[in-house]
Amino acid sequence: MCKRGYLKVVLFYGLLLITATVANAQTASKIDATVLDEMDRQGIVGMAVGIIRDGKIYFARGYGHEDLAVTKPVTTSTVFRWASVSKLLTASAVLKLAETDPKFSLNDRVAQFVAYWPRYGNKADIRIWQLLSHRAGIIHYRSKEDCFDNPWPDYRLSRYNSHYYDARQSVEIFSDQPLCFTPGTNFKYSTFGYNLLAAAIEGATGKAYAAWINDNIKQPLAMQSLRQSTATGTGYTMMNDRLIPVSDGNVAWRLPGGGWESNIVDLAKFANAVIQGRLLNNTEYLWANVPGNHIYGLGMMHNADNSLVWHEGHHINSRSLLALFPDSPNQLGIVVLTNSSHSEPMNIVHRLARLLL
Repeated sequence: MCKRGYLKVVLFYGLLLITATVANAQTASKIDATVLDEMDRQGIVGMAVGIIRDGKIYFARGYGHEDLAVTKPVTTSTVFRWASVSKLLTASAVLKLAETDPKFSLNDRVAQFVAYWPRYGNKADIRIWQLLSHRAGIIHYRSKEDCFDNPWPDYRLSRYNSHYYDARQSVEIFSDQPLCFTPGTNFKYSTFGYNLLAAAIEGATGKAYAAWINDNIKQPLAMQSLRQSTATGTGYTMMNDRLIPVSDGNVAWRLPGGGWESNIVDLAKFANAVIQGRLLNNTEYLWANVPGNHIYGLGMMHNADNSLVWHEGHHINSRSLLALFPDSPNQLGIVVLTNSSHSEPMNIVHRLARLLL
């Protein structure tokens, strides 16, 4: 990691795009000092932080730069990739559908809703809840460690030829690959599994996944900046104590599990809706204790007593984090978006939580 002082960090007081109560000057100054210290420690180029308390956006601010080449400051309007925080959006959609549609339940087989999903072997037995909790046995990208008994997976991105999300194409990338284990018997984190969940949403509702998100989450929460990630973003990674610029590729094929993006205010709006129970009647299902899983529920990770629940995102040029403290008196939530893949947002969350709880 870079040494303190390696990266010159510039604080930009982004115009707050909110009218709710914000932190007083003394608290805001302490938040700024904490964030800037971590940016210096970690060598973060640009980031934004949002804090929710008492059902409102309490604080939102941008720090550093979008791109060192042009030194454009990060503001509260700067759009960052959510990466795997996108899974929380999809999980919320699935749970909402299960609450509102009597023909759709978490124990249903996914093949019931996805006509093009294979019916042979154990694949026909995969349940919706197993996909949410990563217990379906589906591979995750192409790591050698993806499957316990399966050799290097041969999934083919060449099958995906759209710059926009297409559920069927995104499932056919991996649908012919063997499962890592019998569904329900083990845990394997899988972005592909969330592609299959999006296909199930489409099959159950007759509406495109992105359109369903727009009608049921984006528009009701006024998340105007929420969109499919583009292939034009530039971020940074750290190699040998040097910042290396890294550009995105086309990630349309993993929209449900890693392809959404927004500014910090809209991510804070989403976090607030989750902790306030405005999206789901049974919000706690997101961090339910799933037998056999260590920390992953039905869409979020959790600590031993569920006092902290979260989802992280990690891409080649970005990191993200949505963290909630459900039992806190003021229902605290902290969201972080960065353009630096080497950053550790959870360190920032822990320090801010000690300041605010």
